[in-house]
Amino acid sequence: MDTILNTITAYREERNWSLYDLATHAEMKSTTISTWYNNNATPSIPSLVKICDAFQITLSEFFAKAEGNVSAPVVLTPQQMQVIDRWSVLRPDQQEAILSLLNTIP
Repeated sequence: MDTILNTITAYREERNWSLYDLATHAEMKSTTISTWYNNNATPSIPSLVKICDAFQITLSEFFAKAEGNVSAPVVLTPQQMQVIDRWSVLRPDQQEAILSLLNTIP
């Protein structure tokens, strides 16, 4: 959680952006972004996608930096992105059902 917010902060500072600037570029409410920081909350995947779009980076690049990984980022296919987008709106029991199904595939 801290790592994600720290990574957002690092990208913002590289661009000399305030929270308001980031919200404007990401087409989000500035109150949403400030709430993440005030409550030490984790942004949703769709929100992170908007943030990454604002920074003109991929989610892979974002998480590579968040994890301190200097290797080349993973590029997701459109189908993989669709799975990630849909995953974020599933209830925990639905996520478990999907994982159970995936675990049955050899």
